[in-house]
Amino acid sequence: MATIDREIISFSKEELEGIEVPHDDPLIISPVIANFLVTRMLVDRLGLPRNLLKPACTPLIGYTGYSIYPVGITELDFIVGEAPRTSTIRASFIVVDISDPSYNRLIGRAILTALRAIVSPLHLKMKFPTIGGVGEVSGDQKRSRVYYQLSIPRGTSLRDPPK
Repeated sequence: MATIDREIISFSKEELEGIEVPHDDPLIISPVIANFLVTRMLVDRLGLPRNLLKPACTPLIGYTGYSIYPVGITELDFIVGEAPRTSTIRASFIVVDISDPSYNRLIGRAILTALRAIVSPLHLKMKFPTIGGVGEVSGDQKRSRVYYQLSIPRGTSLRDPPK
Protein backbone atom coordinates (compact mmCIF):
# COMPACT_ATOMS: atom_id res chain seq x y z
CA MET A 1 0.00 0.00 0.00
CA ALA A 2 1.38 3.42 -0.97
CA THR A 3 1.71 6.02 1.73
CA ILE A 4 2.10 9.74 1.50
CA ASP A 5 3.89 10.02 4.84
CA ARG A 6 7.25 8.78 3.54
CA GLU A 7 7.73 11.30 0.75
CA ILE A 8 10.51 13.89 1.05
CA ILE A 9 9.62 17.29 -0.32
CA SER A 10 12.53 19.49 -1.36
CA PHE A 11 13.40 22.30 -3.76
CA SER A 12 16.62 22.48 -5.79
CA LYS A 13 18.72 25.14 -7.52
CA GLU A 14 17.80 23.54 -10.84
CA GLU A 15 14.16 24.39 -10.20
CA LEU A 16 15.09 28.07 -10.29
CA GLU A 17 15.90 27.82 -14.00
CA GLY A 18 13.84 30.37 -15.92
CA ILE A 19 13.00 32.44 -12.82
CA GLU A 20 14.48 35.92 -12.42
CA VAL A 21 15.99 36.11 -8.93
CA PRO A 22 15.93 37.88 -6.62
CA HIS A 23 12.20 38.60 -6.83
CA ASP A 24 9.15 39.15 -4.63
CA ASP A 25 6.55 37.94 -7.13
CA PRO A 26 3.44 36.17 -5.82
CA LEU A 27 2.78 32.52 -6.57
CA ILE A 28 -0.28 32.28 -8.78
CA ILE A 29 -1.60 28.83 -9.62
CA SER A 30 -4.55 27.51 -11.60
CA PRO A 31 -6.35 24.78 -9.65
CA VAL A 32 -9.50 22.98 -10.67
CA ILE A 33 -12.40 24.11 -8.47
CA ALA A 34 -15.82 22.49 -8.86
CA ASN A 35 -14.65 20.92 -12.16
CA PHE A 36 -13.56 24.28 -13.64
CA LEU A 37 -9.95 25.25 -14.34
CA VAL A 38 -9.77 28.53 -12.45
CA THR A 39 -7.26 31.19 -13.43
CA ARG A 40 -8.70 34.67 -12.85
CA MET A 41 -12.36 33.79 -12.39
CA LEU A 42 -14.31 34.85 -9.31
CA VAL A 43 -15.76 31.94 -7.38
CA ASP A 44 -19.29 33.35 -7.62
CA ARG A 45 -18.97 33.32 -11.41
CA LEU A 46 -18.75 29.56 -11.48
CA GLY A 47 -22.50 29.49 -11.94
CA LEU A 48 -23.31 28.98 -8.27
CA PRO A 49 -26.77 30.24 -7.39
CA ARG A 50 -26.50 32.70 -4.50
CA ASN A 51 -29.24 30.86 -2.61
CA LEU A 52 -26.82 27.91 -2.22
CA LEU A 53 -24.30 30.07 -0.36
CA LYS A 54 -24.10 29.99 3.42
CA PRO A 55 -24.34 33.42 5.08
CA ALA A 56 -21.14 35.25 6.01
CA CYS A 57 -21.53 38.23 8.33
CA THR A 58 -17.93 39.20 9.09
CA PRO A 59 -16.20 41.68 6.74
CA LEU A 60 -12.91 40.86 5.06
CA ILE A 61 -10.23 43.47 5.64
CA GLY A 62 -7.44 43.70 3.08
CA TYR A 63 -3.82 44.69 3.48
CA THR A 64 -4.66 48.27 2.54
CA GLY A 65 -7.35 48.61 5.21
CA TYR A 66 -10.16 48.30 2.65
CA SER A 67 -13.02 46.08 3.83
CA ILE A 68 -15.76 44.23 1.98
CA TYR A 69 -18.67 42.09 3.12
CA PRO A 70 -18.75 38.60 1.60
CA VAL A 71 -21.71 37.46 -0.48
CA GLY A 72 -21.50 34.08 1.27
CA ILE A 73 -19.49 30.92 1.80
CA THR A 74 -19.51 27.73 -0.24
CA GLU A 75 -17.68 24.41 -0.17
CA LEU A 76 -16.17 23.13 -3.41
CA ASP A 77 -13.76 20.43 -4.50
CA PHE A 78 -10.25 21.84 -4.91
CA ILE A 79 -7.85 19.86 -7.12
CA VAL A 80 -4.16 20.61 -7.68
CA GLY A 81 -1.39 18.82 -9.53
CA GLU A 82 -1.25 16.67 -12.63
CA ALA A 83 -2.20 13.00 -12.84
CA PRO A 84 -1.15 10.75 -11.28
CA ARG A 85 0.14 13.21 -8.65
CA THR A 86 -2.95 15.17 -7.75
CA SER A 87 -4.55 16.08 -4.47
CA THR A 88 -8.25 16.77 -3.96
CA ILE A 89 -9.77 18.35 -0.88
CA ARG A 90 -13.15 19.84 -0.04
CA ALA A 91 -12.49 23.50 0.74
CA SER A 92 -14.54 26.44 1.98
CA PHE A 93 -14.45 29.54 -0.19
CA ILE A 94 -15.57 33.00 0.83
CA VAL A 95 -17.38 34.55 -2.13
CA VAL A 96 -16.98 38.29 -2.66
CA ASP A 97 -18.28 40.64 -5.31
CA ILE A 98 -15.32 42.69 -6.51
CA SER A 99 -14.13 44.06 -9.82
CA ASP A 100 -10.36 43.68 -9.22
CA PRO A 101 -9.16 41.82 -12.33
CA SER A 102 -5.89 40.59 -10.83
CA TYR A 103 -6.57 37.98 -8.14
CA ASN A 104 -9.89 36.26 -7.71
CA ARG A 105 -9.08 34.00 -4.79
CA LEU A 106 -6.52 33.59 -2.08
CA ILE A 107 -5.28 30.21 -0.99
CA GLY A 108 -4.97 30.51 2.75
CA ARG A 109 -3.47 28.48 5.54
CA ALA A 110 -6.49 26.17 5.85
CA ILE A 111 -6.14 24.90 2.27
CA LEU A 112 -2.34 24.70 2.46
CA THR A 113 -2.61 22.71 5.70
CA ALA A 114 -5.27 20.36 4.31
CA LEU A 115 -3.08 19.70 1.25
CA ARG A 116 -0.01 19.33 3.50
CA ALA A 117 1.62 21.70 1.02
CA ILE A 118 5.04 23.26 1.18
CA VAL A 119 5.39 26.57 -0.65
CA SER A 120 8.64 28.06 -1.91
CA PRO A 121 8.07 31.69 -2.89
CA LEU A 122 11.63 31.80 -4.29
CA HIS A 123 10.92 28.87 -6.63
CA LEU A 124 7.34 30.07 -7.33
CA LYS A 125 6.30 26.51 -6.62
CA MET A 126 4.07 24.54 -4.28
CA LYS A 127 4.65 20.84 -3.54
CA PHE A 128 2.44 18.40 -1.68
CA PRO A 129 2.38 14.67 -0.94
CA THR A 130 0.08 12.39 -2.93
CA ILE A 131 -0.35 8.62 -3.12
CA GLY A 132 1.39 8.76 -6.54
CA GLY A 133 4.41 10.69 -5.23
CA VAL A 134 5.18 14.36 -4.68
CA GLY A 135 2.78 16.59 -6.62
CA GLU A 136 3.64 20.12 -7.60
CA VAL A 137 2.30 23.26 -9.21
CA SER A 138 4.44 26.06 -10.54
CA GLY A 139 3.62 29.70 -10.96
CA ASP A 140 4.27 31.82 -14.03
CA GLN A 141 6.50 34.76 -13.11
CA LYS A 142 5.58 36.91 -16.11
CA ARG A 143 1.85 36.41 -15.53
CA SER A 144 2.29 37.13 -11.79
CA ARG A 145 3.86 40.47 -12.62
CA VAL A 146 1.05 41.41 -15.01
CA TYR A 147 -1.61 40.54 -12.39
CA TYR A 148 0.26 42.49 -9.74
CA GLN A 149 0.33 45.59 -11.96
CA LEU A 150 -3.42 45.20 -12.58
CA SER A 151 -4.04 45.13 -8.82
CA ILE A 152 -2.53 48.57 -8.25
CA PRO A 153 -5.17 51.32 -8.63
CA ARG A 154 -4.26 53.85 -11.31
CA GLY A 155 -2.78 57.07 -10.00
CA THR A 156 -1.58 55.55 -6.72
CA SER A 157 1.86 54.74 -5.49
CA LEU A 158 2.85 51.60 -3.63
CA ARG A 159 3.96 53.96 -0.88
CA ASP A 160 0.58 55.68 -0.47
CA PRO A 161 -0.93 54.91 2.96
CA PRO A 162 -4.37 53.28 3.14
CA LYS A 163 -7.32 55.66 3.35
